[in-house]
Amino acid sequence: MKSIRVLLVLTFVSFFTTAFVRAEEAKKESGKAACCQKAEKAGEKCSHECCEAAAKGGKNCEKCGGKNEAKK
Repeated sequence: MKSIRVLLVLTFVSFFTTAFVRAEEAKKESGKAACCQKAEKAGEKCSHECCEAAAKGGKNCEKCGGKNEAKK
């Protein structure tokens, strides 16, 4: 009975730790547009003209849904 409780506690701790790490990763990329995130995951740069223009200014593309703030 005690081993089942320990197993359940360890499972919950593992779940919440993983959820916390994923939330931090999402928070880091929250300023980027979805198209830029998708291209970045594929190892490419976004090919939208508006995104390229914003990147030259060191910002994220607001037109595509990103926050118009400096890239991190």
